[in-house]
Amino acid sequence: MSSFTKWLFAGLGWAIGGPIGALLGYFIGKSISSTAQIGSSGTGTSSSHRGPYRNTGTQQDINVSLMVLIAAVMKVDGNVKRSELDYVKRFLLANYGEERGKQMLKVLQQMVEKDIPIDRICQQIKVNTDYNTRYHMVDFLFGIGGADGEFHQSEINMLRLIAQYLGISQSDYTSIHERHVGSSDTGYSSGSGRSRSSSSYYKDPYKVLGIDSTASDDEVKKAYRKMAMKYHPDRVAGMSEEIQRNAAEQMKEINEAYEYIKSRRGGLK
Repeated sequence: MSSFTKWLFAGLGWAIGGPIGALLGYFIGKSISSTAQIGSSGTGTSSSHRGPYRNTGTQQDINVSLMVLIAAVMKVDGNVKRSELDYVKRFLLANYGEERGKQMLKVLQQMVEKDIPIDRICQQIKVNTDYNTRYHMVDFLFGIGGADGEFHQSEINMLRLIAQYLGISQSDYTSIHERHVGSSDTGYSSGSGRSRSSSSYYKDPYKVLGIDSTASDDEVKKAYRKMAMKYHPDRVAGMSEEIQRNAAEQMKEINEAYEYIKSRRGGLK
């Protein structure tokens, strides 16, 4: 077994089993049964999850499972773009370093050529991670979908499906979608050079907060506080650098939406 194979599987807990482990085993050229000895020898952890709905493994479990979802999003439109690969490369290099990051990128490039059982993959992730982790996974995946400056309908459909399988609430999905994609009736598209002023906001600020425009002032403030908590540095402190960076960017969007609503309502009582 190569040093790369040993390194990869030794750092995995729950991700070594199930459909995620099967995919990794296929691409690395080793069966899961042959690598399971790593976990039992003390250099790794057990492949059985200890859920439900809690983080039960290492950050590497989360990174590897996220990589599988990344492959699903990248391949769905039938054309893996350089902008998408660059976006993912930054994620891998930041989390694994130069040498291992490049090796992981090779695995990812092979993975996009394989059928990915997205329902089973998401189920494995769901029973082993908490809601906050899954939420930020979906948020990060939207960043990949829009890495080329636009979203194809096939990408939107895949992202929606992943969010549903991961148990992301409708209001949270609406907020993530609006921040990354924008409303179709506003003429907004990712990377369109939209204004940052509070008087000209090219997204639906209520959808950004996951609420309806008929919400009361108290409901607006409550929604803002809820969203702000999701992106508080303490909530993403243990996640990858790229996810933390995305969280900071999304918090700016949330603040802009909130300020816009306040300006249109003459303040919030």
